[in-house]
Amino acid sequence: MMSPPTPTRPTVRLVLVIVGGLFAVSISSILIRWCHAPAIVIATYRLAIASGVLMIMAGRRRLALAVQLPGKIFLWGLLSGAFLAIHFSSWIRSLELTSVAISVVLVSTTPFFAALGSWLFLKRKPAGLFWLGLALSFVGLLLIVHAPTPASEDSMLGNGLALTGAAAMAGYILCGRYLRARLDNFLYILLAYSSAALVLLVSVQFTSFPMIGYSGQTYMLFVLIAVFPQLLGHTSFNWALKYLSAPVVSMLLLGEPVLASILAWLLLDETLTMLQIAGSVLILLGVGLAVRAETM
Repeated sequence: MMSPPTPTRPTVRLVLVIVGGLFAVSISSILIRWCHAPAIVIATYRLAIASGVLMIMAGRRRLALAVQLPGKIFLWGLLSGAFLAIHFSSWIRSLELTSVAISVVLVSTTPFFAALGSWLFLKRKPAGLFWLGLALSFVGLLLIVHAPTPASEDSMLGNGLALTGAAAMAGYILCGRYLRARLDNFLYILLAYSSAALVLLVSVQFTSFPMIGYSGQTYMLFVLIAVFPQLLGHTSFNWALKYLSAPVVSMLLLGEPVLASILAWLLLDETLTMLQIAGSVLILLGVGLAVRAETM
């Protein structure tokens, strides 16, 4: 598979979009923790509402364009959506089993999977400075995950699900890198989010979890999760895939555990230790080096 060309980067706009997107995705774990619904139901509503909004915004002309996409592009979109569905269903479940800080940090190991996938499938070898940034971020991740008490079986399962979510997100980002070179951002997210919603709607039918009967507050949270973390947050990073490589976009998402840990401390009374603060600083430094490597 050929690596798609990298166009000239709109620097100021790119930074603004990434910063705004990072803040939007960082509130996701807090909103999810406040939801009184099973993980797969939250994930299904998240993607279904987001897809519905996009379909309304698209209008007849763009919906017709989406339907007429070449078969190969459509299949890539379905694969992208499948990865996204796996990411959300596994990660949201992990938030029920382990702390916000650890879950968000582990799911943010996406760069390790994205760099490997980009190297193996796109034949793109990241620059040396990227690997230095990745190494610093990895040390930061270890510091944040460090726990003074033994992990329970539930927390270990939660950690494994968070890592599954990270690997799935890497697949989603790699598919997005391929598709964003061939589609505008709106058509891409319409295809990816709708495919993910379809996968989740089918999957939830094989569970015993109902899709109705939740409180008004929970339904409002479903809407907020769909609008802010999904439509604003994830869409910002999908847009950035046209200008930055998949490993670097996934590195940028490492800023999420920093903000999410702070929000969990403020809003959920989860503790933020000195090790977590030190780890957060290393992650931010690693992200900066990765971006520098991409823009040199």
